[in-house]
Amino acid sequence: MIHKHTMRLQNVLHIEFTSSFTICRNIFLSVLLLFVCLQLNACRLAQVLSTQYSENIATANYGTEANHPGLNDGNLETIATLPAKNDRNFIIRFAEIHPVRKIIIHNGNLFRFQMEYLNSETDKWEAFHSVIQRRNLEGKRAQPTFVIDRLDIETKMIRIAVSRTVDDIIVNKVVVDKGDKVVNRRMTIGNQYYPHYRVVRPSIAQVREIEIYHLAKNN
Repeated sequence: MIHKHTMRLQNVLHIEFTSSFTICRNIFLSVLLLFVCLQLNACRLAQVLSTQYSENIATANYGTEANHPGLNDGNLETIATLPAKNDRNFIIRFAEIHPVRKIIIHNGNLFRFQMEYLNSETDKWEAFHSVIQRRNLEGKRAQPTFVIDRLDIETKMIRIAVSRTVDDIIVNKVVVDKGDKVVNRRMTIGNQYYPHYRVVRPSIAQVREIEIYHLAKNN
C-alpha cells in the first residue's frame, strides 16, 4: 500500500515538474521571439527614420552661383573671402527654387553670423539660424565646421550674414564715426570714469566651402 502511494506521488510530482518546465520553456520562447521581433522592427524603423539627403546642390554642377567662386567649388583648400567691411554676406543663388533641409559650412574665421534665406513670396531676407558662440574648436581659434539640419525652407538664395570673425578687433572710441559698428557703450575703464564706445574693426571674412542638401527622392 505504501509503495503504491509512493509511486502515485512520484507520478504526480513528475507530471507537475514536466508541466512547470513546459510552461517555463514556452514563456522563455515567447519572450525570445518577442525580443527578436522588436529588434527586427527597430532595425526597420531606424532605416525608415534615417534621413537620406540629395547630392550637394550648392555646387556649380547644379547651376548654383556664389558671390565668390571659392564658396562652392568643391575644394576645401580654396577660401572664399569678403572685404573687411561691416556688411559681409556670402551669397548662394540656385538656378531655381529648391527645398533646403541641411547646410554644412566649412569655416575659415567666422565667429558670429546669421543664416538667412530669400522669401520668394515677399522677396525679403528671413533669418532661420544664428551662431553666437564657438564650439568643438579642436584646438583652433575658429570652429572648423557648422552643421545646420532639420530645416524646412524653400528658396532660390541663401546667405551667410557675418557679424563677427575671430580676426575682428574691438577698439575703444570716445566719439564714434559714421559707419562705425558699435558693440556697446561703457562708462569706465578699470575703476576710472571714462565714457567710451566699443567698436568693431572688421577683418576679411573667410569660408572654405558651403554644402546644401534637400531630401533624396524615393526610387
